[in-house]
Amino acid sequence: MLLVDDEIAGTDVLALILAGEGLQVTVAANGHQALERLEDAAPDLLITDFMMPGMNGAELVRALRERERYRRLPVLLISGAPEAALRSYGIEYEAFLRKPFGLEQFLASVRSLLPGQAA
Repeated sequence: MLLVDDEIAGTDVLALILAGEGLQVTVAANGHQALERLEDAAPDLLITDFMMPGMNGAELVRALRERERYRRLPVLLISGAPEAALRSYGIEYEAFLRKPFGLEQFLASVRSLLPGQAA
């Protein structure tokens, strides 16, 4: 999976937790870096923050959807903003978590979006 957030400390913690669950995680600090790492990561899930410098989560998801290989890639969108405030951006995503979120809530969302991981 590809985990994208400019809050590096929190991203590193989430990556360690996901790795502890046996999941392979590639981390990127923003949308541009995520696109650069896309081919090496070959993600089965994108977890992205909405607010990031340079390329935000909405722009990243749109860039992914333009690529045939990633049109159906599940997206878990995370943000400190309420979900209703992000609807006007027309982002296609499968799940949303508002920061701060609990670890169990995060892991349940991840499992629900990964094939063979649903509880």
